[in-house]
Amino acid sequence: MTLQDTVRVPPTPDGVGRALDFIDAALAAGKIPELIHAPVHLAVDEALQNIISYSGATAITIMIEAADAYVAVTIADDGEPFDPLKAPAPDVCAGLDEREIGGLGIYLIRQSMDEVSYTYRDEKNVLRLVKRP
Repeated sequence: MTLQDTVRVPPTPDGVGRALDFIDAALAAGKIPELIHAPVHLAVDEALQNIISYSGATAITIMIEAADAYVAVTIADDGEPFDPLKAPAPDVCAGLDEREIGGLGIYLIRQSMDEVSYTYRDEKNVLRLVKRP
């Protein structure tokens, strides 16, 4: 079984909702194991929230590919270049009063996915998230 589909959404809360509905529908239609749904949904949501909050993007394109051995989601935006993999890891052991605000979204993406890669090409940030069953 192989699945591939793409959607383009605006960088707005409504656009994020549409993108997540698209991801959830694709996972269900592709008969992807339920165990993968929540981590993929979480990682895509966190990535999109960062884009709409900080990037200044005017459009976001989300592509999902799924096969028996993996699910890959590629998110491209035309916002300011930002490599989330270079962001410092938060101190998750520190108490709430001692922690810096922010940084958990990227941490959650890294923790929930098996592979996370970033490139900047054709004036677009391209984040690829891969999860295996």
